[in-house]
Amino acid sequence: MNDYILGIIFSIGYISRGRFIFKNKNKYFLEQIQKVCGNNIYKQKDKKNVQYVLSTKYFDIERLKSIGWNNRNSDIRKLPKLNQYDNFLRAYIELHSRFDYSTRYRSKRKKTKYKALRLRIYGNRVLIREINEILSTDANIALKSPQSEKNDKTSYIAYTSINEIKSIFQYIEEKPCFNAFWNEIENKLRIPIIV
Repeated sequence: MNDYILGIIFSIGYISRGRFIFKNKNKYFLEQIQKVCGNNIYKQKDKKNVQYVLSTKYFDIERLKSIGWNNRNSDIRKLPKLNQYDNFLRAYIELHSRFDYSTRYRSKRKKTKYKALRLRIYGNRVLIREINEILSTDANIALKSPQSEKNDKTSYIAYTSINEIKSIFQYIEEKPCFNAFWNEIENKLRIPIIV
């Protein structure tokens, strides 16, 4: 199991009735897990959404806990103890980030608006603090002030500098990767500002 797959396990895995369960709307992430454990992926539908699900007993839960894993809905989650985080963070950012445009102003008088790219990475406070520190050191970008969501459990760090966003993606860029995510990044980086 490589660090990219470990990033998927930490991002979307949880335990139910002694089995690891993985759910996501993008089948790709479950196919990465399937390469390791071989279990079948099935489709689960509710009134509005389709999710893909994989259930397995393949992974040693105690071993994963020994490197820092805990259920995805836990209040406190930490990063595993790894030598390098680029592959792990590639999976995590593909699953737990949002790449959009935020409204900004050209002058202090706030008369002229424009929209510019923003990258937000989500997680609980502890995990976001750790990601913030790793990206600051390894991707050579400034530390950010984490923001809290209304639910008071989720935090995020936001990057609005195009150079910092590019540095993050250069740091985590490699294979395997979720192509749809990277295609969206390439398209938006071509048009970083909307007037």
